[in-house]
Parts: sequence; structure tokens; C-alpha cells
Amino acid sequence: MIPTPEQLSAIGRMTAGNLRQVPFATLLCSIATSERTVVLELRRNQLEKKIVFDKGSPVDCRSNLAHETLGRFLMAEGKINEEQFNASLAKAASKGVPLGEILVESEIIGGFELYRVLQQNLAKKLLDCFTWRDGTFEIKLDPPEVDSSLKVKAPQLVVTGVMKFASQEDVDKSVVPLIGKQLILHPAPQFPLDEIKLPSAHTRLLESINGEFRIDDLAAGDLPYEDVTRVLYALAVIGIVVRAELVSPAMRRAQAPKPPQKPPLTMGTTAGLVPIPQDTATAPAPAPRFDIEKLRDEIMQAYLAYRRQDSFDLLRLDEKATQVEIEEAYLRLAQRFNPLALDGTPLGNIADKAREIALAVGRAFGELADPLQREAVIDRRAQKREEHRRSLAAGRFAIKTDLLDPSVQFRKGKALMDGGMHREAIQLLEFAADCDSQNVEYRAELAWCRFLDSSSNARQSIADLKEAMRIDPQNGLAAFYAGEIHRITGNKTESEPLLRKACKLMAPDRRPVEALKTLLTSK
Repeated sequence: MIPTPEQLSAIGRMTAGNLRQVPFATLLCSIATSERTVVLELRRNQLEKKIVFDKGSPVDCRSNLAHETLGRFLMAEGKINEEQFNASLAKAASKGVPLGEILVESEIIGGFELYRVLQQNLAKKLLDCFTWRDGTFEIKLDPPEVDSSLKVKAPQLVVTGVMKFASQEDVDKSVVPLIGKQLILHPAPQFPLDEIKLPSAHTRLLESINGEFRIDDLAAGDLPYEDVTRVLYALAVIGIVVRAELVSPAMRRAQAPKPPQKPPLTMGTTAGLVPIPQDTATAPAPAPRFDIEKLRDEIMQAYLAYRRQDSFDLLRLDEKATQVEIEEAYLRLAQRFNPLALDGTPLGNIADKAREIALAVGRAFGELADPLQREAVIDRRAQKREEHRRSLAAGRFAIKTDLLDPSVQFRKGKALMDGGMHREAIQLLEFAADCDSQNVEYRAELAWCRFLDSSSNARQSIADLKEAMRIDPQNGLAAFYAGEIHRITGNKTESEPLLRKACKLMAPDRRPVEALKTLLTSK
């Protein structure tokens, strides 16, 4: 679906609907365009997600999927081991604080690295929504107070989600209104093109555009037709590519937007989505590297926590602090997080975050310097401690065990498949792939199992494996299974390049090597 401004406005007035009629990408565009602060609740079968938007930008996402929790994500990324995860999770549950806070406190992970991981985890959870072809949504207009310091760029999220996870069938269907039409890069789009990161090949494609164009003009270039339509569809969804007839002559005479002059995107799972500060090694360092890294971690740790801290926590004081101690704490922290001191240093790219902390510290000082406000803070802290005590007694901070865990179902399904019980395995593998649609291994094993269950599924299995390879070109398992299906069904010409690719990607796994030998000896 390529929405018009009128459709986006109409969708913005909806409070509930179906994802078949309003795809997630369109829904996201509507919320981002209107800069709404809402909670978007998505449901599909047993799956649930709650996405919090702050002024049109996603800042938080919760689901009932175990692999999307921070701890599981950190283990999958190799940042922590299972022992560290279990110990930290238990401590976080008992104290009623986020897991990340315990990990930083225990020096298992630094503040800056935690910020990176939290952003990537949020982006990955949001990208999963682009794989939902059906389901329901509900928009809540009374969101909770936002205490998240994270933010994902909605336009980039739409482009990456469509480029990575929109099915080719959806792309082909959606670009039909554009085929044969004169198109143009909108000269004044809602979301500027220079803020969108694209892979280098797609950036070169846009650089070749001068004035009006048609899809078949671009398809004559180096990019495959499917890639051309996919990037045009992604940019059309966010209003950058439009039919020329829809742009007034006066606006069309304005200068067309320039293609993004940014480092090329590799189309990794979360690349370009999150505003993660980068190191600026060329800037002069005012202090030894160790001090810079220490301050960077301290700033990012404080940035992640300050929104949910009260004034005593912000100034790192206990409730019995004297006026002198309050003043000294304020002066010390104001100096520590002074954003002006970061200009011209390798930390200049996080000065905006230091500024937010410094302002929060100033507000905290003002509150504690006033006796009446200070007493009110102390009362709120006492109430909070009592609520925490009651929650502990009621078991509300117990570690959740009712989350859906696709890895468990996958292991059971794989065991059944290896035992020849293909039909029974399919149901479990389908559940795993449905819960974790970005997991190419799950997709590949499911497609292979369906073929093993019945050779009549060969065409669909090949299509599913082709889609898996498009999502992750470096996945050798999908190439191996596709090559095997072609070999078994007698398509030797198609089989050989796939098996050769699998041999490189799956080394030292010998399965594709043996399959290739069998293929070559049978020719």
C-alpha cells in the first residue's frame, strides 16, 4: 500500500483496525507524520507487541516473545553468557530495576555499549512488525509517561523494514499504480531524502535520476528489476517517490531533493535506524583515552537512567543530605556533564545527551533546595518503597516465565524432523518461524521440512528459501537446502551454483560438499 496524504490523515483518526487493510509500514508513517504520542498495540494469534511513540518516534517496544528481551538479545550477540544473565536478571527482579542497570553496575557491560545494544534491540523488535501480514492493531491515546531515552528514526525504519522484510508479492502488488507512470522525487517531502540511508547501489540509482522518470527507465540499469521496485516502493511509502501528476507545477519547479550523501548502508538488521553516536578519532583528545571512555560511559549510563530517577537519585544523595551537600553535588555534576566542555573533543557527538542530563541535574537542585518540594520528594520516595515492598510480597517482580520461546519449539521440531516425523515437525517449526520471522535458520529448516514431507511442496519451498537468501545473502543453510531440492528434483543446472555457494558459507560443514560431489558424479 502506497498511502496518499489523505489516507494517512484518515488512518490517523483510527483507533483500531486490521493489518491486512492498513499495513504496519503505513500505520507507522501515519503516526510519524502526525507526530503523535500514543501506544500502538499489535496482536496476531498468540503474539502481542506494545509500541510507545513519543511525538511520532518509536521509543519503546514490549512483546511476549522471550528472544526479544534484552537478556536474550545480549546472549545472542555474545555480550554476556548465561550465568551472567541469570544472576543479573535475578538481582534486577529483586531490586525492581532494569536489567541493563545491573549489568552496568556489575561492570559486565559499559554505559555506552549498553546504549548501543538497547537501540539495536529496540530496532530489531520493531523490524519484526514488518513481517506481520495480518493481525489487529489498537491505538491508545493515553500513553504512560515516557521514561525511555531511546528513539528510532521512523522514516528510516519504514525504508529498512520494507527493503528487508516486505515480501516480493507485496512489493509487486503495491507498485502496480506506479508502473507506466511518470514519477518524480518529491521536492518537499515530509521526510527529507538526505536523512535516509540506503545501500550504495540504491544510492547510485537515485543519483541517476534527473527530473521525471519511469520504473522501466531505472530497470534498464545494473540493479535487478526486483531491487528497483523494492527501493521505489519503500520511498513511495514515505512520500519521497510520487507520481509526477500529483505534484503541482510550481512545486515541481523547485529544486528536487538530492540523494543522500551519507556512508552507504549495508542493510544489516538495524543499520541506519538508531542515532548511535560514533567515535570521532580525528578530533583532538583533551585527556587520555581511558578518561574519555570512562566519561563517555558515565554520560551514557546517566542518560539512560535520568528520566526515571527522582531528584535525590539524580544528585546521587540520600534523603539526609544537608543543604551544603546538595549544593556541592549539583556543582560537581553540573561540571561533570557540562555539554560545552565537550565541544571540540571526541565526545562532542554526545554533547546533546550531556545537555539533557545537566538540565535535569539543575531541575533536581531546584527541587531539593526548596524545603517544601524536598519534603514532597521524600514522601514520594517513601510511597515508592512501600509499593515496591508490596510488589515483592505479591511476586510482581518475579521473573516472567510465560513468554513465548520459539527456540524451544524449534529444537523440538528439528528433533522430530531428524527422526523422520516431518508432518509433526512442521507445526512446531511453523510456530518458531512465526514468532521469530527474522530468523533465517527457522525459515530454512521449515521450508526443507515441508519438502521432505511432500515433494509436491518443492516449488513453494524453493520460493521460501529464495526469500530467506534475499533477507540474509550470507546464510548458507538456505542455499544448501535450495540446492538440494533442485538436485533431488532433477534441476541440476540450478542446483550447482547454490551448492557451491553453500560450500563457501557453511565451511567446515561437509553436507554441501558431499551433496555437490553427488551432483557432479551423477552428471
